[in-house]
Amino acid sequence: MPDTFIPNLNILNKELYNTNDIQVQFYQLRLKWPWRRGNWHALGWIFFTMGFIIIYGLLNHHDARLDRKRLKIARENRRRRGTDQPRLKFPEHTLYDRASTHMRSFAYKRLRRIPSVSIGMWTLVFAGFLFPMLYVFTQHPYYAREIWMGPPPLAGRSGMMAIAMLPFIIALGMKVNLVSLITGVGHEKLNVLHRWLAVLFGILSLIHAIPYVVEPVKRGGWQLAKEKFMSHPTYWNGVGAMACLFWLCVASMPFIRAWCYEIFVHLHIAAGLGFVGLLFWHCNNMLTSWHYLYATVVIWGGCLLHRLFFRTNLLRAIKGEQCHVKLLTDEGVQLTIPTTMRWTAGQHVFIRIPSISLLDNHPFTVASYPERPEGEVNDLVIVFKPHSGFTRRVYDLARIDPDRTFTAYLDGPYGGLARKLESFETVVMISGGSGITPVIGHLSELAQKIRNKEAVTRDVRIIWTVKHFESLEWFKDTISKIARTMPRNSLLVQYFVTEETPVPLPAYPISAIRDWPSSPCIGGPAPKTPSTPFYPKASAFPSQARLSQVIPDEHEYELQVLRMAKELGHPEPAVMKPASGSASGGVEGHGHALGLGPFSDDNATTSPSSTTYQKILPPIGDEVLLEFGRPPLREALREWSGGFGKRACIYVCGPAGMKVDVANAAAEMQDDIWISELREEVYLHTETFGW
Repeated sequence: MPDTFIPNLNILNKELYNTNDIQVQFYQLRLKWPWRRGNWHALGWIFFTMGFIIIYGLLNHHDARLDRKRLKIARENRRRRGTDQPRLKFPEHTLYDRASTHMRSFAYKRLRRIPSVSIGMWTLVFAGFLFPMLYVFTQHPYYAREIWMGPPPLAGRSGMMAIAMLPFIIALGMKVNLVSLITGVGHEKLNVLHRWLAVLFGILSLIHAIPYVVEPVKRGGWQLAKEKFMSHPTYWNGVGAMACLFWLCVASMPFIRAWCYEIFVHLHIAAGLGFVGLLFWHCNNMLTSWHYLYATVVIWGGCLLHRLFFRTNLLRAIKGEQCHVKLLTDEGVQLTIPTTMRWTAGQHVFIRIPSISLLDNHPFTVASYPERPEGEVNDLVIVFKPHSGFTRRVYDLARIDPDRTFTAYLDGPYGGLARKLESFETVVMISGGSGITPVIGHLSELAQKIRNKEAVTRDVRIIWTVKHFESLEWFKDTISKIARTMPRNSLLVQYFVTEETPVPLPAYPISAIRDWPSSPCIGGPAPKTPSTPFYPKASAFPSQARLSQVIPDEHEYELQVLRMAKELGHPEPAVMKPASGSASGGVEGHGHALGLGPFSDDNATTSPSSTTYQKILPPIGDEVLLEFGRPPLREALREWSGGFGKRACIYVCGPAGMKVDVANAAAEMQDDIWISELREEVYLHTETFGW
């Protein structure tokens, strides 16, 4: 309690309370947190949130600095090769490397029932809810001693904390994202925090509003509450803001967004503008409330202007780009847009085609990598499988007129990978269905840097799971073309086909490589048909050794296939004879490409018993293995990790179940960093869509 009494202290809103009343002044001065100190409640949230952002920013800076250092050392060592200069050593295995494994082991894990968000993200959301709830409810009093002595302290605490959240809600929801710039986390992942923080804002807004109803009802019943409510606009204009907030939160639920996404987007923006405008009216510049509203407007407007002038490009926004549409197998659609836009592998752009949908702006991941210098035209390639709405309309129009060209408007690029793939010795990229799209871009960029000796990477592995053979045609030739530009045995690709009737395969993987790919695994008997791709089970961190397998000649191969078909009771299969020399378009010295023909084709006798074997096994490109069924990723990744380099990156883009298996496997691998000096980092990146 202060030693001196200060009369006429401006401590309350004069329009709502009699600040000249000596009892009001005396009561407010006795409070630990009088109304005039309400801005500290908002600062409590600011300090809490900025603490997390700074921590994540420092971690991101550390990783980026380490990646740059490793690449610099690798380039310098190549320059010194063949000279008397000593080779530089890579950074030592630090305490941070070991300590970070605990955080990653915990953060990477996912629950199968809630696969879209990791446990680390759920923990962050829980902490975000716990802090303001404890802050608001553990302090007393909740209500003023008399209704005319000031606003309920509970309402003041919750209201100021809520208003301080608004700039962060907007920042986390923008495509041009300031938080992404600091932390390296893409805006599509931060959108999860944007939605949950908006829910928390709604809860605190309710906590702020309820005491203004409860207090007069307790003092004089509903009649007094009605009189109080109608006495000043501040009491009832908040209802309009609450209605907008209710719509913003409820309409953002996943099933509603999926049901009417285009309508949701436009109404979301309109409701957001109305919400911020009503808050300016409701807050009436009390305490520091308008400071946070001004910050919200600045962040919102600044991000939109940045998109307009630096992402959309005014010239492209006026003229547009020519978009060529091509139909692929299995209902795939390919968009090719020649443009001077610059992008990096794995980024996405927003596309608007007015002739199909005037206002819709949809995100698509880019499947190509700009090979020409800045300022020159590169083909921006997008591949997708149509669902409903915009993508289905594009597919239907392309099916009617396959050679049609549209005028498209691009906004981007956005997102991408925070880390540099070329700074990892081993890169494993796992995709399901159309999730192969960002993988192709990363593979193209990584292959170019390996050719230019700008990468540490020496081991690249691709797993692509599709439902039908036809989907392999989307990028099969592209992958083979990239493989032929890379050093021998540096790339291994595994295809899994999940919804085709299995056809007999030889007792070894179908591959253009005649010997088993070199592996840092302990030697031993070669597997006949590995249940998991790549390598047999090995000890955790074996020494370098080459593993090879003797492949039978073509005649023996044909006999095996015929024998297998006869045992299964099928008609005689037609075996594709390998071409003389190397595989179709193969690398010199790689041997023949082996493929299995159809069990029912134009050259084979069909019968009712063979109707389940109508699908034709496609010609497979270089460095390709093929299996049927779903890959046992969680079990297999643990075994494959024996062949990883010191630092490995696992990149996954696919359905929820695939992300869960890969993320949990990566979490389990973190323990290896404690038990071996040969393992320094296993980094996981999961690509997120559908925000």
